[in-house]
Amino acid sequence: MLHILGGGVTRANRSEFPGPLGMSLAVRIMVHPTEVDRQHELEVRLQGEDGQQIAAVNAEFGVGDASQLQPGEEAHLPLPLQLQGVPLPHEGRYSFELLIDGIHQATVPFVAVQVEEGDSS
Repeated sequence: MLHILGGGVTRANRSEFPGPLGMSLAVRIMVHPTEVDRQHELEVRLQGEDGQQIAAVNAEFGVGDASQLQPGEEAHLPLPLQLQGVPLPHEGRYSFELLIDGIHQATVPFVAVQVEEGDSS
């Protein structure tokens, strides 16, 4: 079970740049019944608006006991990814690019903005 507080963040307010990302990313992966019998690789890339890769986090995942699934049932795997120490070099648009087994699955965009001290979140 994965509990999310403050989900759906689209803006990172920071008092200075470079600064830490200071977020976690919650990912829910649906594994098709034809894919439950092997390990998979998740790659999360943080990209700047110019497409430059700033950081990447890799994780392997799999279905621990596929015998618990009903025939044809997808496995639901919640994965929390800690990204607090990842640097944001400057203001601007960023995105998380999610790839599974090297195939792009999703884009999660956000914008980083410089604010007055005390107004950051």
